[in-house]
Amino acid sequence: MTHPAEITAQPVVRDCWGGWVHPDFFNPATTDNDFYLKSDFRNWLTTNNLMAATTWMENDITDEHMAQFWTSGNCSSWTPSRPAGEGWFIGCFHYTEDGPLCIWLRKNPGAWTP
Repeated sequence: MTHPAEITAQPVVRDCWGGWVHPDFFNPATTDNDFYLKSDFRNWLTTNNLMAATTWMENDITDEHMAQFWTSGNCSSWTPSRPAGEGWFIGCFHYTEDGPLCIWLRKNPGAWTP
């Protein structure tokens, strides 16, 4: 059985709107990237010996700054709060109808590795 290459932190170069996706980030099997099975994402995390955490922009900044985002559509100045613990790196900055979020990844310290 072959194992995927270890996914590690990469330089984050955000686009003009603030978006970015790690080159090895989860790629849904569906053709519509807005919808995927959560179990597919969990399986991807397990296969890659990773765990994930999410920081939502609306919970991480002031209401005034969030209002500025809703006016401009730009989150490039947002620096998301890192989850507690060591080893977290950014998996993506993603837009949803509820606003931007940052998905953090790190090696799963509780996973078994051969």
